Amino acid sequence: MSFQLTDIPRILPELMLLLLALLVVGSDVLTRWGRDPKARAERAREAGQLTAIGLGLVFVVALIQSRLLFTVPDPTGGPLDVLLTLGRNLQAGGPGGPALLGAFATDEFTMVARLTFVGAALLTSLLAMGYRLTANPGEFYSLLIFSTLGMSLMAAATEFILAYLALELSSIALYVLAGYFRESDRSPEAGLKYFLFGSLSSAIFLYGISLVYGFVASENQKAGGTPIIATLFSEVGRLATGEAASNPLLTLGMLFIVAGLGYKISVVPFHSWAPDVYQGAPPPVTAFLSTASKTAGFLLLYRLLTTAFPGAVGAPRLETFSGWTSLLAILALVTVIVANLAALPQTNARRLLAYSSIGHAGFVLLAILLWTSSSQVDRDFGTMALFYYLITYTITNVGSFGVLAVVSGAIGNDDLSDMNGMWRRNLPLTLMMTILILSLAGIPPLAGFWAKFFVFMAGYQAGAVPLVAIAVVMTVVSLYYYLRFLKAMWMNPAPATTPIVTPRIANAAIVASTILVVLLGIVPNLIWGALSGTTAFAGR
Repeated sequence: MSFQLTDIPRILPELMLLLLALLVVGSDVLTRWGRDPKARAERAREAGQLTAIGLGLVFVVALIQSRLLFTVPDPTGGPLDVLLTLGRNLQAGGPGGPALLGAFATDEFTMVARLTFVGAALLTSLLAMGYRLTANPGEFYSLLIFSTLGMSLMAAATEFILAYLALELSSIALYVLAGYFRESDRSPEAGLKYFLFGSLSSAIFLYGISLVYGFVASENQKAGGTPIIATLFSEVGRLATGEAASNPLLTLGMLFIVAGLGYKISVVPFHSWAPDVYQGAPPPVTAFLSTASKTAGFLLLYRLLTTAFPGAVGAPRLETFSGWTSLLAILALVTVIVANLAALPQTNARRLLAYSSIGHAGFVLLAILLWTSSSQVDRDFGTMALFYYLITYTITNVGSFGVLAVVSGAIGNDDLSDMNGMWRRNLPLTLMMTILILSLAGIPPLAGFWAKFFVFMAGYQAGAVPLVAIAVVMTVVSLYYYLRFLKAMWMNPAPATTPIVTPRIANAAIVASTILVVLLGIVPNLIWGALSGTTAFAGR
Protein backbone atom coordinates (compact mmCIF):
# COMPACT_ATOMS: atom_id res chain seq x y z
CA MET A 1 0.00 0.00 0.00
CA SER A 2 1.84 3.08 -1.26
CA PHE A 3 1.10 6.59 -2.48
CA GLN A 4 1.46 7.18 -6.22
CA LEU A 5 1.67 10.46 -8.16
CA THR A 6 -1.56 9.44 -9.83
CA ASP A 7 -3.25 9.64 -6.43
CA ILE A 8 -2.69 13.40 -6.18
CA PRO A 9 -5.95 14.30 -7.99
CA ARG A 10 -7.85 12.35 -5.33
CA ILE A 11 -6.72 14.84 -2.67
CA LEU A 12 -6.81 17.90 -4.96
CA PRO A 13 -9.45 19.86 -2.94
CA GLU A 14 -7.43 19.42 0.26
CA LEU A 15 -4.23 20.53 -1.49
CA MET A 16 -6.05 23.55 -2.90
CA LEU A 17 -7.30 24.48 0.58
CA LEU A 18 -3.76 24.25 1.96
CA LEU A 19 -2.33 26.43 -0.81
CA LEU A 20 -5.17 28.93 -0.47
CA ALA A 21 -4.61 29.30 3.29
CA LEU A 22 -0.89 29.94 2.75
CA LEU A 23 -1.63 32.37 -0.08
CA VAL A 24 -4.12 34.36 2.01
CA VAL A 25 -1.85 34.77 5.01
CA GLY A 26 1.19 35.44 2.77
CA SER A 27 -0.56 38.12 0.74
CA ASP A 28 -1.74 39.81 3.93
CA VAL A 29 1.83 39.99 5.23
CA LEU A 30 2.99 41.60 2.00
CA THR A 31 0.25 44.25 2.09
CA ARG A 32 0.87 45.55 5.62
CA TRP A 33 1.85 48.95 4.27
CA GLY A 34 -0.34 51.12 6.48
CA ARG A 35 -1.99 51.17 9.88
CA ASP A 36 -4.66 53.80 9.35
CA PRO A 37 -8.35 52.71 9.24
CA LYS A 38 -8.54 53.01 5.45
CA ALA A 39 -5.51 50.75 4.93
CA ARG A 40 -6.86 48.19 7.39
CA ALA A 41 -10.21 48.16 5.63
CA GLU A 42 -8.45 47.60 2.30
CA ARG A 43 -6.45 44.70 3.75
CA ALA A 44 -9.59 43.10 5.14
CA ARG A 45 -11.41 43.49 1.81
CA GLU A 46 -8.54 41.99 -0.19
CA ALA A 47 -8.12 39.04 2.19
CA GLY A 48 -11.86 38.39 2.17
CA GLN A 49 -12.16 38.59 -1.59
CA LEU A 50 -9.20 36.27 -2.13
CA THR A 51 -10.69 33.78 0.36
CA ALA A 52 -14.17 33.88 -1.20
CA ILE A 53 -12.83 33.49 -4.75
CA GLY A 54 -10.51 30.67 -3.70
CA LEU A 55 -13.20 28.79 -1.78
CA GLY A 56 -15.57 29.24 -4.72
CA LEU A 57 -12.97 27.66 -7.01
CA VAL A 58 -12.40 24.77 -4.59
CA PHE A 59 -16.17 24.22 -4.40
CA VAL A 60 -16.46 24.06 -8.20
CA VAL A 61 -13.52 21.64 -8.46
CA ALA A 62 -14.96 19.43 -5.69
CA LEU A 63 -18.40 19.50 -7.34
CA ILE A 64 -17.03 18.46 -10.74
CA GLN A 65 -14.81 15.81 -9.18
CA SER A 66 -17.64 14.32 -7.11
CA ARG A 67 -19.76 13.36 -10.16
CA LEU A 68 -22.82 13.87 -7.93
CA LEU A 69 -24.77 16.02 -10.38
CA PHE A 70 -23.25 15.22 -13.77
CA THR A 71 -20.52 13.35 -15.62
CA VAL A 72 -18.29 15.25 -18.02
CA PRO A 73 -18.63 13.77 -21.55
CA ASP A 74 -15.68 12.69 -23.67
CA PRO A 75 -14.05 15.28 -25.97
CA THR A 76 -15.79 15.50 -29.33
CA GLY A 77 -13.21 17.40 -31.36
CA GLY A 78 -14.98 20.73 -30.83
CA PRO A 79 -13.84 24.05 -29.35
CA LEU A 80 -14.67 22.91 -25.81
CA ASP A 81 -12.26 19.97 -25.87
CA VAL A 82 -9.82 21.67 -23.49
CA LEU A 83 -12.51 22.17 -20.85
CA LEU A 84 -13.91 18.67 -21.40
CA THR A 85 -10.45 17.14 -21.04
CA LEU A 86 -9.84 19.11 -17.84
CA GLY A 87 -13.20 18.00 -16.46
CA ARG A 88 -12.54 14.36 -17.35
CA ASN A 89 -9.15 14.53 -15.62
CA LEU A 90 -10.77 16.00 -12.52
CA GLN A 91 -13.42 13.31 -12.43
CA ALA A 92 -10.75 10.64 -12.84
CA GLY A 93 -9.77 11.51 -9.26
CA GLY A 94 -13.37 11.28 -8.09
CA PRO A 95 -15.03 8.68 -5.89
CA GLY A 96 -13.73 5.15 -6.15
CA GLY A 97 -10.71 3.05 -5.36
CA PRO A 98 -9.27 1.97 -2.02
CA ALA A 99 -8.50 4.47 0.72
CA LEU A 100 -5.20 6.27 0.24
CA LEU A 101 -2.62 4.49 2.42
CA GLY A 102 -5.67 2.88 4.00
CA ALA A 103 -6.25 6.12 5.91
CA PHE A 104 -8.03 8.58 3.58
CA ALA A 105 -11.20 7.47 1.81
CA THR A 106 -12.20 9.22 -1.41
CA ASP A 107 -15.72 7.85 -1.63
CA GLU A 108 -19.07 9.62 -2.13
CA PHE A 109 -19.27 10.11 1.63
CA THR A 110 -16.12 12.25 1.47
CA MET A 111 -17.28 14.08 -1.67
CA VAL A 112 -20.53 15.32 -0.11
CA ALA A 113 -18.72 16.23 3.11
CA ARG A 114 -16.18 18.33 1.17
CA LEU A 115 -18.93 20.27 -0.57
CA THR A 116 -20.72 20.88 2.74
CA PHE A 117 -17.63 22.20 4.52
CA VAL A 118 -16.33 24.33 1.66
CA GLY A 119 -19.82 25.71 1.01
CA ALA A 120 -20.22 26.63 4.69
CA ALA A 121 -16.76 28.25 4.72
CA LEU A 122 -17.63 30.24 1.58
CA LEU A 123 -20.84 31.59 3.13
CA THR A 124 -18.97 32.35 6.36
CA SER A 125 -16.27 34.29 4.50
CA LEU A 126 -18.98 36.40 2.85
CA LEU A 127 -20.51 37.11 6.27
CA ALA A 128 -17.10 38.03 7.66
CA MET A 129 -16.51 40.47 4.80
CA GLY A 130 -19.62 42.34 5.92
CA TYR A 131 -18.48 42.34 9.55
CA ARG A 132 -15.86 44.47 11.26
CA LEU A 133 -12.51 42.67 11.28
CA THR A 134 -10.23 44.91 13.32
CA ALA A 135 -6.76 43.46 12.74
CA ASN A 136 -4.89 40.69 10.98
CA PRO A 137 -7.66 39.78 8.51
CA GLY A 138 -5.36 37.46 6.59
CA GLU A 139 -4.83 35.36 9.69
CA PHE A 140 -8.58 35.27 10.32
CA TYR A 141 -9.40 33.97 6.86
CA SER A 142 -6.45 31.56 6.71
CA LEU A 143 -7.51 30.02 10.02
CA LEU A 144 -11.01 29.62 8.59
CA ILE A 145 -9.53 27.74 5.62
CA PHE A 146 -7.24 25.60 7.79
CA SER A 147 -10.24 24.62 9.91
CA THR A 148 -12.13 23.67 6.73
CA LEU A 149 -9.19 21.54 5.67
CA GLY A 150 -9.21 19.76 9.03
CA MET A 151 -12.93 19.06 8.73
CA SER A 152 -12.50 17.59 5.27
CA LEU A 153 -9.77 15.29 6.58
CA MET A 154 -11.99 14.30 9.52
CA ALA A 155 -14.84 13.18 7.28
CA ALA A 156 -12.48 11.16 5.05
CA ALA A 157 -10.39 9.59 7.82
CA THR A 158 -10.43 5.80 8.07
CA GLU A 159 -7.49 5.59 10.47
CA PHE A 160 -7.20 6.78 14.06
CA ILE A 161 -4.03 8.87 13.80
CA LEU A 162 -5.31 10.84 10.80
CA ALA A 163 -8.68 11.28 12.51
CA TYR A 164 -7.02 12.70 15.61
CA LEU A 165 -4.69 15.03 13.70
CA ALA A 166 -7.57 16.27 11.56
CA LEU A 167 -9.65 16.91 14.68
CA GLU A 168 -6.82 18.93 16.18
CA LEU A 169 -6.20 20.92 12.98
CA SER A 170 -9.85 21.90 12.83
CA SER A 171 -10.19 22.63 16.54
CA ILE A 172 -7.02 24.66 17.13
CA ALA A 173 -7.92 27.04 14.31
CA LEU A 174 -11.39 27.50 15.80
CA TYR A 175 -9.97 28.18 19.28
CA VAL A 176 -8.12 31.20 17.87
CA LEU A 177 -11.07 32.36 15.78
CA ALA A 178 -13.41 32.24 18.79
CA GLY A 179 -11.11 34.63 20.66
CA TYR A 180 -10.35 36.82 17.65
CA PHE A 181 -11.67 40.09 19.12
CA ARG A 182 -9.09 40.60 21.86
CA GLU A 183 -10.51 44.01 22.79
CA SER A 184 -13.90 42.46 23.51
CA ASP A 185 -14.91 41.18 26.94
CA ARG A 186 -16.65 38.09 25.64
CA SER A 187 -14.48 36.94 22.72
CA PRO A 188 -11.28 36.09 24.68
CA GLU A 189 -13.42 34.35 27.30
CA ALA A 190 -15.15 32.34 24.57
CA GLY A 191 -11.81 31.38 23.03
CA LEU A 192 -10.38 30.30 26.39
CA LYS A 193 -13.45 28.25 27.34
CA TYR A 194 -13.51 26.58 23.96
CA PHE A 195 -9.80 25.81 24.24
CA LEU A 196 -10.11 24.31 27.73
CA PHE A 197 -13.12 22.15 26.91
CA GLY A 198 -11.66 21.23 23.52
CA SER A 199 -8.38 20.15 25.11
CA LEU A 200 -10.25 17.99 27.59
CA SER A 201 -12.33 16.36 24.85
CA SER A 202 -9.19 15.80 22.76
CA ALA A 203 -7.49 14.05 25.68
CA ILE A 204 -10.56 11.87 26.28
CA PHE A 205 -10.73 10.95 22.58
CA LEU A 206 -7.03 10.13 22.51
CA TYR A 207 -7.31 7.97 25.62
CA GLY A 208 -10.17 6.06 24.00
CA ILE A 209 -7.98 5.44 20.95
CA SER A 210 -5.18 4.10 23.17
CA LEU A 211 -7.60 1.62 24.76
CA VAL A 212 -8.70 0.43 21.33
CA TYR A 213 -5.03 0.01 20.39
CA GLY A 214 -4.60 -2.18 23.44
CA PHE A 215 -7.60 -4.29 22.39
CA VAL A 216 -6.18 -4.79 18.89
CA ALA A 217 -2.78 -5.78 20.26
CA SER A 218 -4.28 -8.30 22.69
CA GLU A 219 -6.51 -9.85 20.01
CA ASN A 220 -3.58 -10.26 17.63
CA GLN A 221 -1.57 -11.90 20.39
CA LYS A 222 -4.43 -14.30 21.16
CA ALA A 223 -4.48 -15.30 17.50
CA GLY A 224 -0.84 -16.35 17.76
CA GLY A 225 0.59 -13.30 16.05
CA THR A 226 2.74 -10.49 17.33
CA PRO A 227 0.96 -7.89 19.49
CA ILE A 228 0.99 -5.26 16.73
CA ILE A 229 -1.07 -2.11 17.07
CA ALA A 230 -3.20 -1.51 13.98
CA THR A 231 -4.72 1.93 13.58
CA LEU A 232 -7.09 1.37 10.65
CA PHE A 233 -10.82 1.45 11.39
CA SER A 234 -11.29 -1.62 9.21
CA GLU A 235 -8.69 -3.61 11.16
CA VAL A 236 -10.46 -2.86 14.43
CA GLY A 237 -13.78 -3.76 12.81
CA ARG A 238 -12.34 -7.09 11.63
CA LEU A 239 -11.28 -8.03 15.16
CA ALA A 240 -14.26 -6.57 17.06
CA THR A 241 -16.71 -9.32 16.14
CA GLY A 242 -18.40 -12.13 18.02
CA GLU A 243 -17.33 -12.44 21.64
CA ALA A 244 -14.52 -9.93 21.11
CA ALA A 245 -17.12 -7.21 20.51
CA SER A 246 -18.01 -7.32 24.22
CA ASN A 247 -14.38 -7.09 25.36
CA PRO A 248 -14.27 -4.63 28.32
CA LEU A 249 -11.20 -2.88 26.88
CA LEU A 250 -12.97 -2.27 23.56
CA THR A 251 -16.18 -1.15 25.27
CA LEU A 252 -14.34 1.30 27.49
CA GLY A 253 -12.36 2.64 24.53
CA MET A 254 -15.56 3.10 22.55
CA LEU A 255 -17.17 5.00 25.45
CA PHE A 256 -14.23 7.39 25.68
CA ILE A 257 -14.26 7.95 21.93
CA VAL A 258 -17.98 8.75 21.94
CA ALA A 259 -17.47 11.08 24.92
CA GLY A 260 -14.57 12.87 23.20
CA LEU A 261 -16.55 13.44 20.02
CA GLY A 262 -19.62 14.25 22.15
CA TYR A 263 -17.90 17.52 23.08
CA LYS A 264 -17.30 18.26 19.42
CA ILE A 265 -20.96 17.81 18.49
CA SER A 266 -22.14 19.36 21.80
CA VAL A 267 -24.63 16.76 22.95
CA VAL A 268 -25.77 16.62 26.57
CA PRO A 269 -23.95 16.20 28.96
CA PHE A 270 -20.96 17.45 26.93
CA HIS A 271 -22.63 20.70 25.90
CA SER A 272 -21.85 23.17 28.67
CA TRP A 273 -19.27 25.10 26.63
CA ALA A 274 -21.52 25.78 23.64
CA PRO A 275 -23.86 28.57 24.89
CA ASP A 276 -21.00 30.71 26.25
CA VAL A 277 -18.78 30.18 23.21
CA TYR A 278 -21.58 30.77 20.70
CA GLN A 279 -22.53 33.98 22.48
CA GLY A 280 -18.99 35.31 22.88
CA ALA A 281 -17.33 34.39 19.59
CA PRO A 282 -17.59 36.74 16.58
CA PRO A 283 -20.97 36.08 14.88
CA PRO A 284 -19.44 34.78 11.59
CA VAL A 285 -17.28 32.37 13.61
CA THR A 286 -20.33 31.23 15.56
CA ALA A 287 -22.10 30.53 12.27
CA PHE A 288 -19.22 28.32 11.13
CA LEU A 289 -18.63 26.73 14.53
CA SER A 290 -22.26 25.74 15.02
CA THR A 291 -22.62 24.17 11.58
CA ALA A 292 -19.56 22.90 9.72
CA SER A 293 -17.65 21.98 12.88
CA LYS A 294 -20.60 20.03 14.28
CA THR A 295 -21.21 18.34 10.92
CA ALA A 296 -17.58 17.20 10.77
CA GLY A 297 -17.87 15.70 14.25
CA PHE A 298 -21.01 13.78 13.32
CA LEU A 299 -19.53 12.42 10.09
CA LEU A 300 -16.35 11.27 11.83
CA LEU A 301 -18.40 9.65 14.58
CA TYR A 302 -20.63 7.88 12.06
CA ARG A 303 -17.79 6.55 9.90
CA LEU A 304 -15.81 5.49 12.96
CA LEU A 305 -18.65 3.66 14.72
CA THR A 306 -19.94 1.89 11.63
CA THR A 307 -16.50 0.89 10.37
CA ALA A 308 -14.50 0.22 13.55
CA PHE A 309 -17.31 -1.04 15.80
CA PRO A 310 -19.90 -2.73 13.57
CA GLY A 311 -19.94 -5.78 15.82
CA ALA A 312 -20.90 -3.70 18.86
CA VAL A 313 -24.06 -2.15 17.42
CA GLY A 314 -26.63 -3.44 19.92
CA ALA A 315 -30.23 -2.21 19.82
CA PRO A 316 -31.56 1.34 20.30
CA ARG A 317 -34.01 0.31 23.01
CA LEU A 318 -33.58 1.76 26.45
CA GLU A 319 -35.08 -1.27 28.19
CA THR A 320 -32.49 -3.62 26.63
CA PHE A 321 -29.36 -1.51 26.79
CA SER A 322 -26.61 -2.88 24.56
CA GLY A 323 -24.09 -1.57 22.06
CA TRP A 324 -23.29 1.92 20.88
CA THR A 325 -26.73 2.55 19.36
CA SER A 326 -28.29 2.27 22.82
CA LEU A 327 -25.69 4.71 24.10
CA LEU A 328 -26.54 7.15 21.29
CA ALA A 329 -30.25 6.66 21.97
CA ILE A 330 -29.78 7.75 25.58
CA LEU A 331 -27.67 10.73 24.52
CA ALA A 332 -30.33 11.71 21.96
CA LEU A 333 -33.10 11.43 24.56
CA VAL A 334 -31.31 13.54 27.17
CA THR A 335 -30.13 16.07 24.58
CA VAL A 336 -33.50 16.85 22.99
CA ILE A 337 -35.15 17.24 26.40
CA VAL A 338 -32.49 19.29 28.19
CA ALA A 339 -31.61 21.55 25.25
CA ASN A 340 -35.18 22.47 24.33
CA LEU A 341 -36.20 23.12 27.93
CA ALA A 342 -33.04 25.16 28.59
CA ALA A 343 -33.76 27.32 25.53
CA LEU A 344 -37.13 28.49 26.87
CA PRO A 345 -35.91 31.18 29.33
CA GLN A 346 -33.08 32.55 27.16
CA THR A 347 -33.13 36.25 26.28
CA ASN A 348 -30.00 36.47 24.13
CA ALA A 349 -30.64 35.50 20.50
CA ARG A 350 -27.30 33.76 19.97
CA ARG A 351 -27.53 31.91 23.26
CA LEU A 352 -31.03 30.78 22.34
CA LEU A 353 -29.83 29.48 18.98
CA ALA A 354 -26.97 27.75 20.81
CA TYR A 355 -29.44 25.64 22.79
CA SER A 356 -31.40 25.13 19.59
CA SER A 357 -28.22 23.82 18.00
CA ILE A 358 -27.72 21.41 20.89
CA GLY A 359 -31.29 20.17 20.46
CA HIS A 360 -30.72 19.59 16.75
CA ALA A 361 -27.71 17.43 17.63
CA GLY A 362 -30.09 15.13 19.48
CA PHE A 363 -32.31 14.89 16.40
CA VAL A 364 -29.32 14.01 14.20
CA LEU A 365 -28.49 11.04 16.41
CA LEU A 366 -31.82 9.47 15.43
CA ALA A 367 -30.55 8.90 11.88
CA ILE A 368 -27.53 6.96 13.14
CA LEU A 369 -29.73 4.53 15.07
CA LEU A 370 -30.94 2.93 11.84
CA TRP A 371 -27.56 1.20 11.55
CA THR A 372 -29.04 -1.49 13.80
CA SER A 373 -31.29 -2.68 10.97
CA SER A 374 -30.39 -5.92 9.23
CA SER A 375 -31.70 -4.42 6.00
CA GLN A 376 -29.13 -2.58 3.89
CA VAL A 377 -31.96 -0.48 2.46
CA ASP A 378 -32.78 0.82 5.94
CA ARG A 379 -29.14 1.54 6.65
CA ASP A 380 -28.87 3.45 3.39
CA PHE A 381 -31.92 5.50 4.31
CA GLY A 382 -30.37 6.36 7.67
CA THR A 383 -27.15 7.54 6.01
CA MET A 384 -29.07 9.69 3.52
CA ALA A 385 -31.26 11.13 6.30
CA LEU A 386 -28.13 11.98 8.30
CA PHE A 387 -26.57 13.86 5.38
CA TYR A 388 -29.79 15.62 4.41
CA TYR A 389 -30.29 16.88 7.95
CA LEU A 390 -26.69 18.06 8.31
CA ILE A 391 -26.72 19.86 4.96
CA THR A 392 -30.02 21.65 5.53
CA TYR A 393 -29.11 22.46 9.13
CA THR A 394 -25.78 23.93 7.99
CA ILE A 395 -27.41 26.14 5.38
CA THR A 396 -30.17 27.31 7.75
CA ASN A 397 -27.94 28.07 10.72
CA VAL A 398 -25.35 29.93 8.65
CA GLY A 399 -28.14 32.18 7.39
CA SER A 400 -29.63 32.64 10.88
CA PHE A 401 -26.34 33.61 12.49
CA GLY A 402 -25.66 35.78 9.45
CA VAL A 403 -28.75 37.83 10.27
CA LEU A 404 -27.60 38.12 13.89
CA ALA A 405 -24.18 39.24 12.66
CA VAL A 406 -25.81 42.03 10.65
CA VAL A 407 -28.01 43.08 13.58
CA SER A 408 -25.07 42.95 16.00
CA GLY A 409 -22.90 45.00 13.64
CA ALA A 410 -25.60 47.65 13.23
CA ILE A 411 -26.88 47.84 16.82
CA GLY A 412 -23.95 46.54 18.85
CA ASN A 413 -25.83 43.74 20.56
CA ASP A 414 -27.90 40.68 19.68
CA ASP A 415 -30.44 40.22 22.46
CA LEU A 416 -33.96 39.30 21.45
CA SER A 417 -35.07 42.78 22.51
CA ASP A 418 -32.71 44.27 19.92
CA MET A 419 -34.81 42.59 17.22
CA ASN A 420 -38.03 44.28 18.32
CA GLY A 421 -39.92 45.77 15.39
CA MET A 422 -37.18 44.75 12.98
CA TRP A 423 -39.62 44.65 10.07
CA ARG A 424 -39.89 48.43 10.28
CA ARG A 425 -36.12 48.82 10.06
CA ASN A 426 -35.28 46.22 7.40
CA LEU A 427 -38.23 44.30 5.93
CA PRO A 428 -36.26 42.01 3.54
CA LEU A 429 -33.90 40.95 6.35
CA THR A 430 -36.89 40.24 8.60
CA LEU A 431 -38.57 38.11 5.94
CA MET A 432 -35.41 36.05 5.44
CA MET A 433 -34.93 35.56 9.18
CA THR A 434 -38.56 34.46 9.44
CA ILE A 435 -38.06 31.80 6.78
CA LEU A 436 -34.86 30.56 8.41
CA ILE A 437 -36.42 30.38 11.89
CA LEU A 438 -39.47 28.53 10.57
CA SER A 439 -37.14 26.04 8.87
CA LEU A 440 -35.30 25.44 12.16
CA ALA A 441 -38.70 24.84 13.75
CA GLY A 442 -39.53 22.23 11.10
CA ILE A 443 -42.45 24.03 9.48
CA PRO A 444 -43.43 22.80 5.98
CA PRO A 445 -42.74 23.32 3.16
CA LEU A 446 -39.23 24.42 4.19
CA ALA A 447 -36.12 22.22 4.19
CA GLY A 448 -36.12 21.85 7.97
CA PHE A 449 -39.43 20.01 7.83
CA TRP A 450 -38.09 17.29 5.52
CA ALA A 451 -34.88 17.04 7.53
CA LYS A 452 -36.79 16.27 10.72
CA PHE A 453 -39.24 14.03 8.91
CA PHE A 454 -36.43 11.89 7.50
CA VAL A 455 -34.60 11.47 10.83
CA PHE A 456 -37.87 10.71 12.64
CA MET A 457 -38.57 8.03 10.03
CA ALA A 458 -35.07 6.64 10.56
CA GLY A 459 -35.60 6.46 14.33
CA TYR A 460 -39.02 4.87 13.86
CA GLN A 461 -37.67 2.22 11.47
CA ALA A 462 -34.88 1.48 13.97
CA GLY A 463 -37.51 0.63 16.58
CA ALA A 464 -36.85 3.62 18.85
CA VAL A 465 -40.54 4.61 18.85
CA PRO A 466 -40.61 6.12 22.39
CA LEU A 467 -37.56 8.21 21.54
CA VAL A 468 -39.16 9.48 18.33
CA ALA A 469 -42.35 10.34 20.22
CA ILE A 470 -40.40 12.37 22.77
CA ALA A 471 -38.48 14.09 19.95
CA VAL A 472 -41.78 15.07 18.29
CA VAL A 473 -43.06 16.49 21.59
CA MET A 474 -39.84 18.49 22.02
CA THR A 475 -40.24 19.79 18.48
CA VAL A 476 -43.60 21.21 19.54
CA VAL A 477 -41.97 22.70 22.66
CA SER A 478 -39.30 24.35 20.49
CA LEU A 479 -42.03 26.24 18.63
CA TYR A 480 -42.43 28.44 21.71
CA TYR A 481 -38.93 29.88 21.66
CA TYR A 482 -38.75 30.01 17.86
CA LEU A 483 -42.01 32.01 17.82
CA ARG A 484 -40.39 34.44 20.25
CA PHE A 485 -38.17 35.51 17.37
CA LEU A 486 -41.20 36.16 15.19
CA LYS A 487 -43.01 37.99 17.97
CA ALA A 488 -40.04 40.28 18.56
CA MET A 489 -39.52 41.03 14.87
CA TRP A 490 -43.14 41.44 13.81
CA MET A 491 -45.26 42.36 16.85
CA ASN A 492 -43.11 44.20 19.40
CA PRO A 493 -42.66 47.96 18.96
CA ALA A 494 -39.36 49.08 17.47
CA PRO A 495 -37.07 50.93 19.94
CA ALA A 496 -35.80 53.12 17.08
CA THR A 497 -36.64 53.93 13.49
CA THR A 498 -33.05 53.96 12.22
CA PRO A 499 -32.79 51.48 9.32
CA ILE A 500 -30.59 48.42 9.81
CA VAL A 501 -28.16 48.54 6.91
CA THR A 502 -27.19 45.16 5.48
CA PRO A 503 -23.74 45.00 3.87
CA ARG A 504 -24.14 43.78 0.30
CA ILE A 505 -21.68 40.93 0.55
CA ALA A 506 -23.18 39.63 3.82
CA ASN A 507 -26.66 40.05 2.37
CA ALA A 508 -25.63 37.81 -0.55
CA ALA A 509 -24.79 34.98 1.89
CA ILE A 510 -28.09 35.37 3.75
CA VAL A 511 -30.09 35.49 0.51
CA ALA A 512 -28.32 32.37 -0.80
CA SER A 513 -29.06 30.49 2.44
CA THR A 514 -32.71 31.51 2.37
CA ILE A 515 -33.19 30.53 -1.27
CA LEU A 516 -31.62 27.12 -0.65
CA VAL A 517 -33.83 26.53 2.40
CA VAL A 518 -36.95 27.25 0.36
CA LEU A 519 -35.74 25.32 -2.69
CA LEU A 520 -34.75 22.21 -0.74
CA GLY A 521 -38.09 22.34 1.05
CA ILE A 522 -40.15 22.53 -2.13
CA VAL A 523 -37.96 20.08 -4.06
CA PRO A 524 -36.21 17.83 -1.49
CA ASN A 525 -35.26 15.39 -4.24
CA LEU A 526 -32.90 18.04 -5.55
CA ILE A 527 -30.16 16.57 -3.36
CA TRP A 528 -31.83 13.43 -1.98
CA GLY A 529 -31.00 11.46 -5.12
CA ALA A 530 -27.42 12.70 -5.10
CA LEU A 531 -27.03 11.51 -1.50
CA SER A 532 -27.69 7.91 -2.48
CA GLY A 533 -24.00 7.50 -3.29
CA THR A 534 -23.01 8.28 0.30
CA THR A 535 -24.34 4.89 1.40
CA ALA A 536 -21.55 3.02 -0.39
CA PHE A 537 -18.79 4.10 1.98
CA ALA A 538 -16.24 2.04 3.86
CA GLY A 539 -18.57 1.10 6.66
CA ARG A 540 -21.01 -0.70 4.35
